[in-house]
Amino acid sequence: MKMVTKNKLLAIFLIYGIVMGFVSLWWWNNSDSILFLNIPGMLLAEKVYSVSIELLGDPASGQAHFSIPWLLRIPQVCVPVSILFWGLLGSAVQVTTNALSRKTMPPKI
Repeated sequence: MKMVTKNKLLAIFLIYGIVMGFVSLWWWNNSDSILFLNIPGMLLAEKVYSVSIELLGDPASGQAHFSIPWLLRIPQVCVPVSILFWGLLGSAVQVTTNALSRKTMPPKI
């Protein structure tokens, strides 16, 4: 229980990344526009998609979308990329917050 309270910000960011990943997946199936609550996740997902076509797929093919693994295709790639992005951001925020709180806390006697 102590670990959860110590890493509360990381948990919040991870939950947000999971929820926004699945909402982005649903949003992409219903709209061609970007989901504003997950702009970095969706932009990174687009980049991962295009790089995976370049590296793993056949970019010269008319069906290049189908030349890469299913998980790397749009919109599925939004879920892992969102979780990874928001999780890494949450880790950075948590580490920074922990370091700042250690500096500002009075020494234990």
